[in-house]
Amino acid sequence: MAAQRSPPRARERERDRPGALASGNDQVHSWALVTSHALDTAWGIAKGSVMLAVSFLAAALCYFRRLHCHLGHRLKWWSGYLQRKFKRNLSVEAEVDVLSYCAREWKGDTPRAKLMRKAYEELFWRHHIKCVRQVKRDNYDALRSVLFQIFSQGLSFPSWMKEKDIVKWTEFSGIKDYHKRGSMCNILFSDAILEYKLYEALKFIMLYQVTEVYEQMKMKKVIPSLFRLLFSRETSSDPLSFMMNHLNSVGDTCGLEQIDMFILGYALEVKIKVFRLFKFNSRDFEVCYPEEPLREWPQISLLTENDRHYHVPVF
Repeated sequence: MAAQRSPPRARERERDRPGALASGNDQVHSWALVTSHALDTAWGIAKGSVMLAVSFLAAALCYFRRLHCHLGHRLKWWSGYLQRKFKRNLSVEAEVDVLSYCAREWKGDTPRAKLMRKAYEELFWRHHIKCVRQVKRDNYDALRSVLFQIFSQGLSFPSWMKEKDIVKWTEFSGIKDYHKRGSMCNILFSDAILEYKLYEALKFIMLYQVTEVYEQMKMKKVIPSLFRLLFSRETSSDPLSFMMNHLNSVGDTCGLEQIDMFILGYALEVKIKVFRLFKFNSRDFEVCYPEEPLREWPQISLLTENDRHYHVPVF
């Protein structure tokens, strides 16, 4: 006879016993712990991944920032190098407005700045100097300023020179077109080697003039007073001492002194008018070398702020 099945109520009572309830609660708790542990693990992994990604991104940003900065510096250096290599290095710069130049160079309320501003205003309003050409600052700049004026104006070479003695001068003096002379000046005054050769040639011209006058003095002829002053100095009592003690240093360690400017004017047969801005409101504001030329020599003009460096005024 088959076993009889428990009635439904009996089975329900059996499920409702305390043991069965405890077993069910343990299973639920176990699943909750597993789920919580899994979530914690997943969050830890996700958090670690996020932190790693953030750290990597920060390192990448720092690297690219440094790379950008480095490339910027290199690009700037190469840009400057290429500009220096392919751009003409003019030793006599283009014209700039004289009052704008003054405002840029002489700011502030110091007595010297105020004096310079008044001096430049005097040049603009009274002497009608509208622009200025800045000249490279070195120990040749007096010779450079004078030579630029002579070439840019197309002045003739001195009467005592032979045409074959100074071919470069002949090239400029024979050109009547102002703009063509200007282009040639830009070419010449961007060639440092040729420039220095010309300046050394000017020094020989000055020495030649001193030697000629010295011979005249020895023969008891009348000579300009400035040469008597030159030969009265122990360091320039004759042409050799003048060359050794003064002329040789021009361009290397010193520029032209005022007496040298007189000699240069005589040698080139030009009247060099210089506006000495630091002497504004005095009788020495305008000086000429030489003061009384022997003939009607052409005049060129320069300006200086300190008797050491010269610029070219443009009327």
